[in-house]
Parts: sequence; structure tokens; C-alpha cells
Amino acid sequence: MRDAGARPPRVPRLGRVEALADATALEPILGPIAAIAASPLATPGFSGSRHTRLAVRMRSGDARHLVLKRTVFTADWILVRTGDREGREGLLLAEPALDGVWDAFACPYVAWAADAHELGLLMDDVSDHLLPDVREPITEAQEERLLGALASMHARFWESPSLDLAWLSRPHHLFGLTTPAGTAVAIAGGSPPPVLARASQGWAIAFDRLPPKVAALLREPAEALAARGAALPRTLVHGDVKVANFAHLPDGRVAAFDWALVGAGPVAMELGWHLSVNATRLPGTKEQTLARYRRLLEERMGRPLGVAFWTATESQAALAGGAMMLWSKALALEAGGPRARDEWTWWVDRLAAM
Repeated sequence: MRDAGARPPRVPRLGRVEALADATALEPILGPIAAIAASPLATPGFSGSRHTRLAVRMRSGDARHLVLKRTVFTADWILVRTGDREGREGLLLAEPALDGVWDAFACPYVAWAADAHELGLLMDDVSDHLLPDVREPITEAQEERLLGALASMHARFWESPSLDLAWLSRPHHLFGLTTPAGTAVAIAGGSPPPVLARASQGWAIAFDRLPPKVAALLREPAEALAARGAALPRTLVHGDVKVANFAHLPDGRVAAFDWALVGAGPVAMELGWHLSVNATRLPGTKEQTLARYRRLLEERMGRPLGVAFWTATESQAALAGGAMMLWSKALALEAGGPRARDEWTWWVDRLAAM
């Protein structure tokens, strides 16, 4: 991993995805290579990407540990659902207007390649710096580091002209992933990925329990849900702020990967997903997390953003988190999981207040 505080040079693009594991192709980037040993790497993700761990033995005797991620555009349900046939995660690395991302986050990428069918990403292996993949709270200090890095990126790209890049995802893409309407479309198409099959089951349970007003709200199409936050300022969003997508490095920085949903939208989209997908990882209440992020963003912006902005942002965050993940809360409630009723009630109460 590169030195803290130093923006990395442009991540090189190789001509072929296969070259990302080829010693001859990698030597101009890594230096003289003696051998590369590859082994499968299991990951907790659900997208359909394949990961391989590469142990690179340099001629100097040093070792380099890397991870190769390969994604076939037509086999990755997230890319299919959001219409990505170019590979946003690679395009992010190639776009000079977005270099500021790596002022906020440490860059784990070493090289990338793409063709008409597949995206390949070669990364430093940061496994030793990932937080344990358990359903237990992280510490306040860990959340401070993660939210601080996100706030730095958000402040850097606040209403930036860079957000007009055509390939960036938009809020309706995120709303369309696992909301009721989006899930129904995927199920109707046949052979849905497992995560969408579970989402369909969860929504059926949810609608048996939801008040009519909330059920009607959640059945709105993705474009209508996204339009509710259209007046909020836009910034660059990571799009998938699961704790598992960030490594806490010894130098104090946070490395960020899995940028398949990087996009332009209000911070409400980021906050809603964070509160919902990381529900068991929050170090305190959701209100405390929101207050922490508010403080950090206003520090990075250098000014207060006002009560009206925060009220609208928290409302849209509740809509985003509920619309994308309430199905999982319903499944947990049905299974009688610990804290499931409190979690379900928190989201439903806030959706009912809209």
C-alpha cells in the first residue's frame, strides 16, 4: 500500500484481463518477478465476481500479495441491473476528474483491464486490515475513520461538474436494485440471483405486515423514489458502504474497494445504505451515527449545512435504506432474530412519517 497522504499515480490499464496475472505484463509495474502463484479466494460478496489471490515472488526475494477480481458484465447482477457494460470500477481509475477520491481514501488498486465482456482489477491484498466479518458493532473510532473518509470525499465533490460523467450510477439505479418494483422485474425475468430471490421472499413477508401508506410508498418505481430527493445537493457516492468494503490501514487511512455502484447523488443514498446494511455493525444508535456524519461533513465543508438540509437528508436516507433493505428486516423479523423487532420498527416508523 502506498504512503499515507500521497496521491497514487494513475492506475495503469493493461491490454488484456489475462495480463493481470502474467509476470511479463506486470513487471513494468511491479519490477522483476520470479514467479506468481495463484489460489482461489472466497469472499462474502453476492455480485458474482471471481477473486483470486496472487502470491508474487520478486527476483529480489521480496514478496507481494495481490488479489485479482474478474467480473463478467453479463454475469454480475449488479452490473446488469444498473446497465453497466463498461465497468464503472475501472472507469473510476481512469478518470482524471475523479482523482480526488484518492485524497479521501487510500487506493488499493495496482492495475486494471477491460474488454467488451469482462473487467479485471488487480489490488493489493488488504485482508489483514479488514474488520472482522461478524455481526457485532465496530468501535466508535472505527466508524469515525470510515465516516470521516466518506465525508472528505463528499465534501470534495459537492456539486462538482465531474458528476455529469455519463457512466456514473444515479439514485434510480440504486433504488432499482432490490426495491419491490426492481425485484419484481428481476424475478419475472426468470433465474434471478439468490440475493434477489431472497429479496422477493422478504418483500412478500414485509407487505403482509406494513401499513398501507408505507406499502404504497415502497411500491413506487425507482425513478419516483429517487425523484423525492432530487432537490438535495449531489456529490460523488461510493454506493456500497458495507463495512466489509473498507480496510483500516495501520497508517490511519481507509482503503476503499468495490466501487461498482460509484455514482452521483445526495449523501442520503450513502447514509441510508450505511444505516441499513450495517445495522449490526453500528457502534451506537442510528441517530448517533447520523450526528457523527453530520459533524464530520460540516467540518470538511467548513460551514454548517442547515436544519432544512439535514431534515430532508435524513428523510431521504430513511427512504433509501428502507426501500433497498426492508425485505431483509422482514426476513429477520420472521426468523425471530435478536433485535429484529426494534430494527423493523425503526424503519417502518420513519417511512410512515414521510
